[in-house]
Amino acid sequence: MASAAQQSQGVVEFNDKEKVAIAEAINEAKNQLASNNAKVSQEQLVLVAGTMKNVQVRPLMLSKTHNREGHFVASPPKRLPGGFIHEGATSQGSGPIVLPVIVGSKAAIVYSTFDRMYPGLSYLLAWYKPENHANGISKVYVEAGDPGRLINMDWKEIEEKLDASGSKSCSRDIVTGAAAAAEIKDHGEKTALVGAMFDRFQE
Repeated sequence: MASAAQQSQGVVEFNDKEKVAIAEAINEAKNQLASNNAKVSQEQLVLVAGTMKNVQVRPLMLSKTHNREGHFVASPPKRLPGGFIHEGATSQGSGPIVLPVIVGSKAAIVYSTFDRMYPGLSYLLAWYKPENHANGISKVYVEAGDPGRLINMDWKEIEEKLDASGSKSCSRDIVTGAAAAAEIKDHGEKTALVGAMFDRFQE
């Protein structure tokens, strides 16, 4: 089976439809942050607020979440559209060994179609906001395609793709016609906004 034709992350250019949808999503994420009175619980923690827009006709449901660093203070919705707020973690480890480590916000979510229409569509969104600028730039990664592949993708593969990405990402899958685009923008030193759109170009 052919795999997703992932655009090079270094030279991502959005089309007009993607530009409009992502700008709207980032603005909605900013408003969500304000309306939730989301403040960093401790001065040194980071926050990432994101909004996902489903611009294709089939409904999408949350299939999987990966929390690598941090936790959701406002969980992603079970069905789109909607958004989330994710906070950087203060500790790593469990049991008797808990390390008080300040880290960034690093996670991924997967949305998929749940109707019986063919083909199934799935969309992965991953992001990373480091705890400070010395640890690198904020990054986002999207991949669109077959639900079986994206839901079962392990964190190691997601993290490798995220680490190789930049502040913009887009993906078009030639098999399913699924397409996704996303951008992450710093909103002050400790906060970032993510806007993502999930689409289909073969409808």
